[in-house]
Amino acid sequence: MSKVLKSFYVMMYILFLMAFIFLGFELFMINVIPNKYLFIIVGIMVLFILLISLGFKFIKRKSFKIFLVLLEFILSIISVISSLYIYRTNTFFDSVKDIDSETDIYYVIVEKDSSYKKIEDLNNKNIGIFMENDKAINELEKEIEFSKVEIENVLQITSNFNSFDGIFLNSAYYDLICDENDDFNDKVRIIKKITITNESDLSSDGVDVVKDSFNILISGIDTGGPIGVTSRSDVNIVMTINPKTHEILLTHIPRDFYVYLHGITSSKDKLTHAGIYGVDMTLKTVEDLLDIDIDYYIRVNFTTVEKMVDAIGGVDVVSDQAFSEYGYSFKKGINHLDGENALMFSRIRHVLPGGDRDRGRHQEAVITAIFNKITTSEVLLKDYNKLLSSLSDTFQTNLKTSDFKKIIKHQIDGMYSWNINSISVDGTSSKDYCYSLGQSAYVMIPDDRTVDKAHKYISGIIDGKKYNEI
Repeated sequence: MSKVLKSFYVMMYILFLMAFIFLGFELFMINVIPNKYLFIIVGIMVLFILLISLGFKFIKRKSFKIFLVLLEFILSIISVISSLYIYRTNTFFDSVKDIDSETDIYYVIVEKDSSYKKIEDLNNKNIGIFMENDKAINELEKEIEFSKVEIENVLQITSNFNSFDGIFLNSAYYDLICDENDDFNDKVRIIKKITITNESDLSSDGVDVVKDSFNILISGIDTGGPIGVTSRSDVNIVMTINPKTHEILLTHIPRDFYVYLHGITSSKDKLTHAGIYGVDMTLKTVEDLLDIDIDYYIRVNFTTVEKMVDAIGGVDVVSDQAFSEYGYSFKKGINHLDGENALMFSRIRHVLPGGDRDRGRHQEAVITAIFNKITTSEVLLKDYNKLLSSLSDTFQTNLKTSDFKKIIKHQIDGMYSWNINSISVDGTSSKDYCYSLGQSAYVMIPDDRTVDKAHKYISGIIDGKKYNEI
């Protein structure tokens, strides 16, 4: 019997040591555990190793030896499970994409009742080019020969489509035109898609995220699928973080805010249209508007919200009003929402009395509900892996992985309590000419007092003031 017991002990001891070594390696690799806690964890691991090895050798009682074998087994299981959680977390960090490029999709569109069915049918034809991109044009020229006809504005596309055999334009512009002209999508066909990659010139260097104050632009684009595709920026929130005073300020900017796009002073446009020209344009336009520097940005899309909410089993969101649109209905009070409904709750604005202002509050309610859910023990223990999987490849940022880990490590080290506040810039509803549309559309004329207030509060938090001191 003792030989059998000893054999079990040796087998479990080898498994136990391997599990402990793997756990120690993963703890070292993830680099989010402060040194003081890491030393404690390693110390406890060493004590268990000594207890098990010396206990089995010097204590003769059979019951104690059986206990040690069971302890080896239990600790091995705990170590393996912990290692897998840490490994999964580290893999997630590695999957987070630094934004150094964006994907542009270009369409070749023709009239729906035309005889053109495939791209070869447009060989040696006249193709209207809107917002020319050399890389995209070069790719199209590999497919066919054609005569280029420059299109100056969107109005030429919607009112004089029959002047061209086909039109070549960015998919973001196509979506914009469809949004502003209800019947446009029914009048045309897409016969070719061309995908190109554009490099970003934004850098995230120069900020110590646990010592220096910084601003992050949270940009939510109005599309699903691959996160790198350029599209309108429907959600624009500046998050101001001061790691010394532990103050966070969220500044919401309505999508239809009427602004000058960065570098374009000929006419104003909606802020949401800045996203058509890339996340760089959105960031720089917001910098110009608020007269601030933005160090980082995080970009999310429809897929991010849907996948995250579904991964955690839905969320409970409180609505201060009942409303319905697009076949979706929400009641006053608590609504349990899956990913699809949470997304629509965040997007609907036309039927709301406060329009985009109410939508902004709904977006904050969904964010709050998600935060409340993911901090529960149920999600952390049961749905943790699904949550990380849902986030993989669904957002982009120029915040480096090392900075993410540095922030987490700093928070664990101090267990700081953060003071979070939010403000919004505001304005008056109007209709005015929009640069990207080439025609008039609904806009929000900024109230300069609210813009100045936002600048004052952001600057105050950056400079180390408390929210209630500004």
